[in-house]
Amino acid sequence: RKNRSSTPDDDDNLEYAVANPQDIWSNVDTSHCTLRLLRPHEHNDSIHTMLSLLESEFGCMVGSNAYLTPLHSQGFAPHYDDVDVFILQLEGYKRWRVYAPPNKMETLPRESSRDYTEKEVEEDMGCELIMDLMIGPGDVLYLPRGWIHQADTVARP
Repeated sequence: RKNRSSTPDDDDNLEYAVANPQDIWSNVDTSHCTLRLLRPHEHNDSIHTMLSLLESEFGCMVGSNAYLTPLHSQGFAPHYDDVDVFILQLEGYKRWRVYAPPNKMETLPRESSRDYTEKEVEEDMGCELIMDLMIGPGDVLYLPRGWIHQADTVARP
């Protein structure tokens, strides 16, 4: 965001810069950070078309994000979202751990959770581990709203 007077919701005042792929990959690989691409459907007709089909099928609005996480890294701490999430794994492999909601009040939350530690989820909150699975290219995983989840990138099984 180059224009200092713009707010996060004011897309009309944005100026875009093109990032150097070599700089991005060297920083992602060495820092083990996840690169998050917001709204890739605004820049790719194939993704836009897929989301349009999903909106027709589900009868509601859908959106998308893309994440690039280096091998042997975790993109996010355990957390839950305030929306249903479908994960389409395009490349590489991830180990996903999915836990039941901590209580009935958080089964259909209106806000996403804070980041938890694994100890909090498993010991302090006593959340039941429902799934511990590996997904790879072409696999789809559904995460209901309010279900705590975390993922780590792993080498090919």
